[in-house]
Amino acid sequence: MRKSLLFLMLLSVKLTFGQVSDDFSDGNFTTNPNWVGSTSLFNVNATKQLKSSLSATAQTVTLSTANTFATNAKWEFSVQMSFDPSASNLARIYLISDNQDLSGSLNGYFVQIGESGSTDSYDLYKQTGTTVSKIIDGPAKTRVDVNSLLARVRVTRNDVGKWELYTDITGGTNYALEGSITDLTFTNSDWFGVFCKYTATRSTGFTFDDFSITELIPDVTPPTLVSAKVLDELTIEAVFSERLESTSALMANNYTIANLGNPTSITTTSLPTVYKLTYASALPSGDYKLTVNDLKDLKGNLIGANNTASFFYLKPYILKKEDVLISEILVNPKAGGVDFIEIYNNTNQVLDLAALQLANVDVSGNPASIKNVSTTALYMPAKTYWVLTTKSDVIKEQYNAEFPNQFIQMSSLPAYNNDKGAVILLGSQGVLDQFDYIEKMHIALLQNADGVALERVSFTKPTNELGNFKSAAATIGFATPTYRNSQEEDPTLVKSNVSLASKTFSPDGDGFEDLLQIDYKFVNNGNLASINIYTDKGVLIRKLKQNTTIATAGSFSWDGMNDNGQQSKVGIYVVKFDTFALNGKTEHFKQTCVLAAKLN
Repeated sequence: MRKSLLFLMLLSVKLTFGQVSDDFSDGNFTTNPNWVGSTSLFNVNATKQLKSSLSATAQTVTLSTANTFATNAKWEFSVQMSFDPSASNLARIYLISDNQDLSGSLNGYFVQIGESGSTDSYDLYKQTGTTVSKIIDGPAKTRVDVNSLLARVRVTRNDVGKWELYTDITGGTNYALEGSITDLTFTNSDWFGVFCKYTATRSTGFTFDDFSITELIPDVTPPTLVSAKVLDELTIEAVFSERLESTSALMANNYTIANLGNPTSITTTSLPTVYKLTYASALPSGDYKLTVNDLKDLKGNLIGANNTASFFYLKPYILKKEDVLISEILVNPKAGGVDFIEIYNNTNQVLDLAALQLANVDVSGNPASIKNVSTTALYMPAKTYWVLTTKSDVIKEQYNAEFPNQFIQMSSLPAYNNDKGAVILLGSQGVLDQFDYIEKMHIALLQNADGVALERVSFTKPTNELGNFKSAAATIGFATPTYRNSQEEDPTLVKSNVSLASKTFSPDGDGFEDLLQIDYKFVNNGNLASINIYTDKGVLIRKLKQNTTIATAGSFSWDGMNDNGQQSKVGIYVVKFDTFALNGKTEHFKQTCVLAAKLN
């Protein structure tokens, strides 16, 4: 029998988890639930009601008990006053408060009863700190006995913040609506309680009973992990959809980050749905995923298995000289075009470009017209190329952008002249890189340099070393925004070569080897190429490219057509690939291929 009784008691506690209920039938207000505050100035009377005690002085007294209900909640209570309420003798019932001391600064809501005259209204107030504002102004109620007030009050608030205030001024449950309002200013609570302001002669005139706080609609929705972010190298912030039950919320084993494990501790914050996770060792830069399990909300709903939130962390780092380098510039755009500056992350780590600035130079050679690249965090992965411009869409339209998301659109760029100037990258510690350009850096054979970018050849050589910037190749469209420069040299390549992806091709439109792919790699840049196709008898049938500036590495293709626009016959053909540079160096390559066809 005792075991059965214990089980029923535990089941009762579980079913009423988070609720407040006190009719004082146990004859006290110290247990089930426990009330705190001005405990010596209240008592439970012979009829088992909470009553204010005799006082020789005018004062304000309060009692409060723990309450976490703030939305989807219903509050009910009865109140009696054996006098005519006034501004000097009034009652407040705090439905929501973030402070146990109801007479001090707090954030919450309360119902107030007490104003001058023989009529009283029942009003709902919002309190922010010490500022009080009425949000429901109930109509005046005329009492039969001016020196006695008896009422039962019901207040509801749904999930979207709609308040409704009801009363029955006979003390029954025939409720009438006093007013409604939608307000979501405060959506969390720690305390519920009563506040009595009186003169000495009214000190025993406040009586309360039948306090009940319950869910408006039963909550069966489990909590979820909303987000996670790094506060510092040891601390991660986890945000949940609702307040959590403290025992599960503060258990470190319920939180896991891959490769980091469990935190050493979990702590609460000033925001009830936010928790701090502390780790013993500093987090390295990288992408992370926080996984949580076995957490419960205040109603006991269990969070779904393996709730996750991803986040990224970049260790604090100050940009140093040559961490970010100038890779390519276009300061003489084609008609309808705009300038752009391409930058390169020369490190092996992700960089935050929030501290990066772009500038030109004044007549004294000092940085001028300084522009911030970004006003917010901007992460640049290692060894990537990013483009700074004012009109990203124009650059993408005029050139092939291999990585269209690697553009940074600025409101304005420093002014850069076509004939000469300087592009400067600045960090918090000074100049990171500076390129002093002149128009004569373009290849001499160019008839018009408009729309042709200057590309960096090497990231290991000094920026302004002679020959380290050259015209982008015609074969790639005269610019390479967001990817490897056409004139960039491969330091591991010791010998130039031209090869065919396949020795045989069949331009019959079946989708298999319809084109002859001609691949090339050159040790040195700045080459012009002529590519001609000959029959095995030495007859020239196709001038594929003539005196065209090419990249250091790339591909061409032949579709099998001759210069007359006719399909070449099945047979053996010779690809002759000739290059020359302005320094007089020439190179010659030959490759043989077979143009094949299907057998009928």
